[in-house]
Amino acid sequence: MAQLRTLGASKRMEALTDGIFAIVATILVLEIKVPKLPENYSNEEMAHAMREIMPYLFAFIFSFLNVLIFWFNHDTISRTLFYFDRKLTFLNFFFLLFISLIPFTTAFVSEYPMSREAVAAYGLVLFLASLVAALMYHHIAFRSDMMHPSVSLVTRRRIWRKVIVGPMAFLIAIMLGLLHPVIPIFVYIIMPLFFMFMPAIDMMEDLEKKNAE
Repeated sequence: MAQLRTLGASKRMEALTDGIFAIVATILVLEIKVPKLPENYSNEEMAHAMREIMPYLFAFIFSFLNVLIFWFNHDTISRTLFYFDRKLTFLNFFFLLFISLIPFTTAFVSEYPMSREAVAAYGLVLFLASLVAALMYHHIAFRSDMMHPSVSLVTRRRIWRKVIVGPMAFLIAIMLGLLHPVIPIFVYIIMPLFFMFMPAIDMMEDLEKKNAE
């Protein structure tokens, strides 16, 4: 019965997490407003209107990709878990808190793309989300028995080296923003591409090998 309650709680946590990610993605796209034009608008007026919404569209794209990478990594690790303990549950709550702030900071940096404060606020939220995500993984992989034992220690350490890149990169981006606000924006764009095209480290490989034996 206790095991059933644990599994039920894990399913509820996964459902809550997926729901919040879906809401965040929806709010992001709602920040892109259709330009208002006069009835007989000219090509110049249309071009001007499009230039005005480009910062919002651009910020939406790299924010959506960052959210997507956060969700993908969270989902990948969740598939190897037996249960959520109390510490992981609270860490997950804080993780979702920072994920929920991404639409606000996206709108902030869209409105003031040359503002060091806006760019730093955006980076700070991504840094905190990735830091909590790293703490979650470290607790799961090295401080508990929640992860399937077939996932080897070698694989866990390889994944850890990949996970820790996120908070380090975002922290560096925030500091580079003191030189020029455009520099961190390039980091925010590169980070999801880095994780998307970096050779995958699939922890499920160990499970498949174990089942084959």
